[in-house]
Amino acid sequence: MRITALVCTQNRGAMVADAVESILENDHCDFDVIVVDQSTDDCSESSLANLRGDPRLHYVRSATSGLGHARNVGMSHARSPIVAMTDDDCVVPPEWLTRMESAFDSGERVAMVLGNVVPGEYDRSKGFIVGYARPAAFVAESIRDKDRVEGMGACMGMRTDAWAALSGFDRMLGAGSAFCSAEDTDMVIRALLAGYQILETPDVEVIHHGFHSWSEADSVVHGYLFGIGATFAKHIKCGHWPIAHVISALARRWLFKQPVIEYGFRPARRVRLVGFLRGVRAGLLTPVDRRTSQFV
Repeated sequence: MRITALVCTQNRGAMVADAVESILENDHCDFDVIVVDQSTDDCSESSLANLRGDPRLHYVRSATSGLGHARNVGMSHARSPIVAMTDDDCVVPPEWLTRMESAFDSGERVAMVLGNVVPGEYDRSKGFIVGYARPAAFVAESIRDKDRVEGMGACMGMRTDAWAALSGFDRMLGAGSAFCSAEDTDMVIRALLAGYQILETPDVEVIHHGFHSWSEADSVVHGYLFGIGATFAKHIKCGHWPIAHVISALARRWLFKQPVIEYGFRPARRVRLVGFLRGVRAGLLTPVDRRTSQFV
């Protein structure tokens, strides 16, 4: 079966070339790669010049902003039943696409697959790289399982027909958007509410090289929770009351446990709470389309 790999980039320069090159070296027998470039300069495009001769690579320049919007642009260009997504600061192993395709064989109701995001080598005295890993596979059957599914969009696959049925990613969510993050979290929630299954598995993984200095720590955590807060507020406005179970699980985690996303340090509870509450407020003040469950 043919599979498409999607990389969205914003002013990453040479880093996105490393991501694309690692995908082109995959052992899958039938795949293509779509790069959606939202950059405000030509560095990312120039860095891909040596790879553009590969007929499997399709470059799309987009005047849009935000990762949710970019993923929609890429998905709309895909001509495969499955799209495997990674970020422009990640590299993938040679078997990534083969393993992603195999993960979807677990069931027709599986709309999304989330894999592990492993931090690359870095100097821990200078900063951190965000990661996520689970030791064993898990299939979320309903929204009540959402608190056990917290994977990152840096290693994510999605069926194109499910993406279309769910009206795509929310364009106001994701890195570079108004709400900074959570386009992946929101899509998981909407998929579960629609009756789809979500599979998380350690069999699929990428290496993450998105390094942040310690001076950026609070802003990174704040931005992540800001998007999550806005996402929950949106679903409350849409009348999706089962989301209350997810919020209660998040509150228990805030009170008693560490975040499941690995920051390389334990974020302060105050920073997490402030980011979440500010996101909730912003989400409640933003109009929503109840038909598509997306921000207007």
